[in-house]
Amino acid sequence: MEAGKTMKNESSDQTLKKILVPVDYSECSVFACRYALKIACRLHSEIRLFHTYYSPAFDLIEMASAVQTQTQLKEEALTNLEASEKETAENFIKSLKDYRVDCQLPEIPISYEIKPGVPEDEIRRYSEWYEPDMVIMGTHGKGSGMSSIMGSVTAAVIGRIDYPVMAIPEKYKFIGEKNVKNIMYVTDFDESDFLSIRTLMNLTDPLGLDIFCVHIGDDPKSWDTIRMEGLMEYFRKSYGKIQVDYKLISQKNILEDIDALIREKNINILSVTSHRRNIMEKLFRANITKKLFYHTSIPLLVFPS
Repeated sequence: MEAGKTMKNESSDQTLKKILVPVDYSECSVFACRYALKIACRLHSEIRLFHTYYSPAFDLIEMASAVQTQTQLKEEALTNLEASEKETAENFIKSLKDYRVDCQLPEIPISYEIKPGVPEDEIRRYSEWYEPDMVIMGTHGKGSGMSSIMGSVTAAVIGRIDYPVMAIPEKYKFIGEKNVKNIMYVTDFDESDFLSIRTLMNLTDPLGLDIFCVHIGDDPKSWDTIRMEGLMEYFRKSYGKIQVDYKLISQKNILEDIDALIREKNINILSVTSHRRNIMEKLFRANITKKLFYHTSIPLLVFPS
C-alpha cells in the first residue's frame, strides 16, 4: 500500500491521474475493476482499490479470574479479522494484476486500502483524503437485495462525494476500451455544464471519444436550439472539439428517446451532472433507472456540481 497523501491535480486540464475503485469482491466489483484497469492503462493513471469491512463490537462476559479477558479476546479477534481482510485484498489485487498481464496491458500503479466501517461513509471519507480524479464502482454488490440497478451504496456515494463517479451496471458487457467511442452528455444549460465539460474533456480526449449532447425540455423549440448551438460553439472554441453533435428531446418519451439515441449513435457511456434535480428525477425514478440500465447496459458517469 502507498503511504501518504497524493496531492490533487490543480489544473482541470490535466488528464485523469488517480482512479479510486471501491470493491466488495463480488463479480460486479471484478467487472468494475477490469473496466477501470483498461481505462487507466490508456490514460496512464494509477488505481487505488478500496474495501470496507464490518468489524463487530464484541460484548464478551468478563471472567472473575481474568479481568483483562474481554479486552484481550477482542484485540485478538480484531487482529485476526484485519489479517484475514488484508489477505483477501492482496489476493484480489493479485488477480487483477494477473488479468492485466493476460491482456498484455502496460504496467500501472495498483494499490489498495482497507478500512472497517459503513461502506458509503468510509468511501466518502477516503475520497476526501485521496482526492481521486474519478471513482469507478459496480452498481450491484453481493448480498445487497436491492430493488433497482443503482445499488444503495453507489447511489449514496454519488450523492455524497465531490468527485465524478462512473457506475458500471451489473449486466454491462465490456466491449474493449478501443471500442468505447461515444459518450452522451445530458445538459440542462446550467453553469455547471462548463465545469463538467472541462472534466469530460480529460476523459474524452485521451480516449478519442466523440460527444453527443442531449437536452430534455418541455417544449424544445428555437430558444433551446440557440442555447445548444452555443454550447457546441463552446466545445469547438475552447477545446477544438469538432466531433460534437446534439439532439433536443421532449419529456413525453424520455426513456424511449434516450434508448433510441443510445442505439442509433452507438453510445458507450451516459453522463449527467448530479445536482440538477429535474434531470435526475427524469432519469432516475426507479422504473426508468431499471429499464434504462437493464436494457442498454452502459456505464453511467455522474459529475458533481
